[in-house]
Amino acid sequence: MENIGKYKIIRELGHGATSTVFLAEDPGAQRQVAIKLFNLDVLIDNDRSKAFRKLLLSEASLAGKLSHPHIVKIYDAVMDDGEMNYIVMEYVEGESLEKLAEVDHLLPLSNISEVIYKCSKALEYAQFQGVIHRDIKPANIMICGDHDIKISDFGSALIESQQTTQVSGVGSPAYMSPEQIREQALTHQTDIYSLAVTMYK
Repeated sequence: MENIGKYKIIRELGHGATSTVFLAEDPGAQRQVAIKLFNLDVLIDNDRSKAFRKLLLSEASLAGKLSHPHIVKIYDAVMDDGEMNYIVMEYVEGESLEKLAEVDHLLPLSNISEVIYKCSKALEYAQFQGVIHRDIKPANIMICGDHDIKISDFGSALIESQQTTQVSGVGSPAYMSPEQIREQALTHQTDIYSLAVTMYK
């Protein structure tokens, strides 16, 4: 594959069960972007497919809406019934905090406090935009350099302005707040709980 829509593929960055992420060139804006291309064919179960598609549409609806120095920008999204379903995001050079949450690779306390402070400011901004992330964990926080960060993956986000029924039961159990596990009504505090678990890790 050489292109996804108008974007020229440079190389694959990684892949999971339902998506592959590519580094690509945006010819119009003349910048590198990350494209998450979804493979909906693996979702054979109809109910699961509907729920997953609803999550994709929620993330796609955030394109151009969240503009914060510590949140990965979503530039564009194509969600249709055809074969190409993808989200175009800001390309961030760095890695997730996942490896740095392992015992042998922990960050110095001063770096941790700065990372968590920046995450808190980003989540505060998202809250005022009516967005609850619902899946804060080390794997969804990108670190660039020693302590610059970007929160990524708003695929599980709860968006207060949307009138459609929200998908429940999403997130990562080890980082979920008690009310999220119980599938109760959520506020921005659920993200703060998950961020505290991340800080502890």
